[in-house]
Amino acid sequence: MPLDVLRLTEDLVALDSAPGCSTGPVITRLVEQLSALGAHVRVQAGEHDGVPQQNLVARFGGDASAGLVLAGHVDTVPWDAAMRATTRPERDGRRLYGRGACDMKGPVAAQLVAVAARREALRRPLVLAFTYAEEVGCHGAVHLVTDAALVGDVSDAVGVVGEPTGMTPIIGHKGYVIAYLDLFGVPAHSSDPWAGADASVVLADLLARLHALREALRDEGAGSGFSPAGTVLNTGLVSAGSARNVVPDRARVVLELRPLPGTDVAALRARVEACLAAACEGVAAVSGAATWIEEQPPFEQSPDASVVDWLVQRTGRASDVVRFYTEAEIYRRGLGIPFTVCGPGSIDQAHRVDESIAFDELEAGVALYADTIDAFCT
Repeated sequence: MPLDVLRLTEDLVALDSAPGCSTGPVITRLVEQLSALGAHVRVQAGEHDGVPQQNLVARFGGDASAGLVLAGHVDTVPWDAAMRATTRPERDGRRLYGRGACDMKGPVAAQLVAVAARREALRRPLVLAFTYAEEVGCHGAVHLVTDAALVGDVSDAVGVVGEPTGMTPIIGHKGYVIAYLDLFGVPAHSSDPWAGADASVVLADLLARLHALREALRDEGAGSGFSPAGTVLNTGLVSAGSARNVVPDRARVVLELRPLPGTDVAALRARVEACLAAACEGVAAVSGAATWIEEQPPFEQSPDASVVDWLVQRTGRASDVVRFYTEAEIYRRGLGIPFTVCGPGSIDQAHRVDESIAFDELEAGVALYADTIDAFCT
């Protein structure tokens, strides 16, 4: 019986893979399906935040150099029972609601169904790569590309990450860089604030300087083709103090930067650290420290790559850039092959309390991936 993309999406949605859950059950379900189709399947063990995780790589067509890599992630963002998008998939009209239906268990199901339809016609090998912990830092993809033997020979391949792009071929997005900006003062009883060194005073100055830098970065990015135009700076988490009756002797800003392709990240870090240093100058007994904890590079693929050119012609949509992050640059660098991002569904439906994807979008995704397999593997 041919695979049904809607039923497979429902099966995957029903397996919870939000943060704090293992991707193991989803990977087990995919292993069963892929093995039944004749794939050579490898599972790579990993972990994130102390939770065991799994990546999956499946190869059809032998060990020669593959023609195509189709990639996706099987984790989701969080959900709760009050939402419409949970692990209980719901059909309503011709839409499927559920956590991960759009981002991106639906596109993963579309890839698998397309492979099932084309596997017997392959003249060049085809590789599928499904990963964990994309939503919290692309940790699975970073782990996957460290093991060349896991992926096999893809030296002549091209790749597609199946994120929901409305079937538009994507050739660029911003990176991200995360830092802790810590301030250290001197505690004192709240009845006499002048007896200590108040870190919250410096925090206020630091936030003002960072927000001024945010505006400057936006202005500097004019004409980039991105929206918002420039490198984005966000002071996402801000905290200070230890108790209401103690002068704050500590403060922290958790800073996120989303640099444009081509950004000198070292210089960008230096500008942030200059804001921190300048803010600390105002209160002698308060010091600061920047700890850069995470970084992933921006994605930038030449529009002349064969996979981009083919997808532009197939979809009738010009290549574009997006505001969200994907695993594409990790694969492009880690595997050393051209990659693009293209898949069914809309990112506007992702991460919502009522996340959903249309039946027609899933079916169109199957057709697109089947044609991509034909173009690069048959």
